[in-house]
Amino acid sequence: MLTACSGVQTKPKVVAADPDDAGVSRLAKSDINEVVELHQRAVISDLKQLMLKLYRRNPTGRHDKERRTIEESVDLFFSQPHNSGYPQWTTMTPNNIVRISLDETYQGTDRVLPFIFGLRKMLMSSYDDHTAFYYLTSISEQKLYNSARNIEISAWMLAEKRNIQGELLILSDSLEHEQRNLSYQRLIGQMIATQDNLAEIISHKSGRLIKTFVVKAASMVFLPI
Repeated sequence: MLTACSGVQTKPKVVAADPDDAGVSRLAKSDINEVVELHQRAVISDLKQLMLKLYRRNPTGRHDKERRTIEESVDLFFSQPHNSGYPQWTTMTPNNIVRISLDETYQGTDRVLPFIFGLRKMLMSSYDDHTAFYYLTSISEQKLYNSARNIEISAWMLAEKRNIQGELLILSDSLEHEQRNLSYQRLIGQMIATQDNLAEIISHKSGRLIKTFVVKAASMVFLPI
């Protein structure tokens, strides 16, 4: 039955489908599988909103600004598989892609693209790159936990990394002379909570303990996934 279901798909899935729209494939899913898919959809949806907000805050460097709107650019990015395109980053780990986006020596004009691309690959890695979950599909609570800590580190880098002139490399939350805006922090906080919540659910379900870490964001040492 599952073979038949997969055979009708002509396009790779980029994120878990809404369980209510899964049709006959729901017969091969447990309740926990659907919970995992809902969490994956939520965290990727928040990441998409983060990309929109960052491009609106940093419009000049966008790589395709002459060809499409911000909304079209973001929709196109998230319509493609998370590990496709951008051959310049193919051999790099997701964490290192995030790191170069906030490296002063990075030569590209669009820093938002590698930042989000790296985060998306890192998040999908925490789901073992699955976009569908069935009875025999398992994921690691430790990878989910580690990804949440890596989001925290990425958020610190986003807020703190500056060029030699003292200017932020990617603008996000308010600058000193601007009206206070913490919407980026809330959005990133939702992503962290989603991953942590699912890690706890999987840990409870499997009976495996999560090895916790005290992460010092300023050290910029990402956890393995």
